[in-house]
Amino acid sequence: MAEATSTRYEKDGRVPGWRLAAFASIAFPSAGMTLPLGIFLPPFYTKTLGLGLAEVGFVFMLVRAFDIITDPLMGMVGDRYDSRWGRRRHWLVIALPFMMLGVFMAFIPQGSPSIWYLGFWLVVLYAGTTMKTISHQAWSAELSSNYDQRSRIAGYNSFAGYMGSLLILGPLAYLEYSGTPPAGREALTFFGTMALVFAPICVFMAVTLVGERKTAPAPRIGFIDGLKVVVQNPHMRRLLLADAAAAIPGSVMSGLFIFYQAELLGSAQFNSLALIGFFIAHIVGVPMWVRIAYRIGKHRTFGISALCFCVTTALFFIPGYGDVGLFAALLFATGFTHSGLNFLLRSMAADVVDYDNVQTGGQRTGLYFALLAITAKAGGAIAIGITYPLLALVGFDAQGGNSEDTLFSFRLIYVVVPTLAMVLAYLFIKDFKLDEKQQRELQAQIEARDG
Repeated sequence: MAEATSTRYEKDGRVPGWRLAAFASIAFPSAGMTLPLGIFLPPFYTKTLGLGLAEVGFVFMLVRAFDIITDPLMGMVGDRYDSRWGRRRHWLVIALPFMMLGVFMAFIPQGSPSIWYLGFWLVVLYAGTTMKTISHQAWSAELSSNYDQRSRIAGYNSFAGYMGSLLILGPLAYLEYSGTPPAGREALTFFGTMALVFAPICVFMAVTLVGERKTAPAPRIGFIDGLKVVVQNPHMRRLLLADAAAAIPGSVMSGLFIFYQAELLGSAQFNSLALIGFFIAHIVGVPMWVRIAYRIGKHRTFGISALCFCVTTALFFIPGYGDVGLFAALLFATGFTHSGLNFLLRSMAADVVDYDNVQTGGQRTGLYFALLAITAKAGGAIAIGITYPLLALVGFDAQGGNSEDTLFSFRLIYVVVPTLAMVLAYLFIKDFKLDEKQQRELQAQIEARDG
């Protein structure tokens, strides 16, 4: 097992690329779980299995709300209780059976499952992904103390996730073009199988090839007092609000993606092919946003990415029946602008943890990233929990045959809600003050204190 220290592979805060690739590989199979959860699973249980739009939207929102309890608990437990491997790696191993069982039961159901079946197995799946996500993101933030290297590490994670999405979408695009329904049993079985195969392989590579950098123990303060410190952290308040707002657009657009193609474009044969372009744009975009962040700072780069996203999203009001090429081009442009948002927020969060470390006397990375996970899931829950009932309110029928007025309302929901949410994210992060100079000063204080 790799040593629980960074001294043998880190120099001036830089982790060698091959070790970082092994570390980031954990995000690779996650695409086989998170991509269908937002895009294919809700339509699968409504359009294919016949459950109600409002019911499915409510269940997804309720399960996400369950994470409000489990995420901070996982963050605190991960911060306080370690093993001979360190504070993070053993939780990834524990998370595996929960994730794999949840994927198998939710993605490959037998017969005609009820809404209760969906809710229970989503809880199991989310419990596993909570352990995996919080532990991996906290580990990411602790790999390096360098301002720019944290963007590089977060960029590697995003890149690996998008590569995973691309790998599973390639074969699916062929099946779909051959007539396989995009939200049918065959597609969901394919997604689930890919996740079940790659998850244990990637977790094994990461925990055996990459160690953990030594950090100060988490301060022994109560949960409520700890949350008070977080809320009083001015940098974290901005990050939490921005993260919640930035999570809404992707969830709205992914949850309505299949309906958009089927109802507005009149073609459901190119769902995966269009998504391939979307994720290729992410793969191209991530290295560019990392380089821009090196030059002008993370929060300014986030602002540019957010405003560009608003422009490309607003253009989705234009495509009409048969405009598949225009839709694919806009999807590529939106993927390029979107690729910088998530990893920049996570990189900024690692710097905010330094601020908390100076204030409280110890490292509480898990709790901070747990709270970020809550806001991201809250944004996603709001998106699905409100958008699907809104569709029901305007009379949208998931089976098709909608009127022009209903389709116009659908188009408004698809464009206006994501754009307004991203404008809010931009405003929240616009005056973020923790830049590279301040982060270096914080690290100097931590190193002086801890020797």
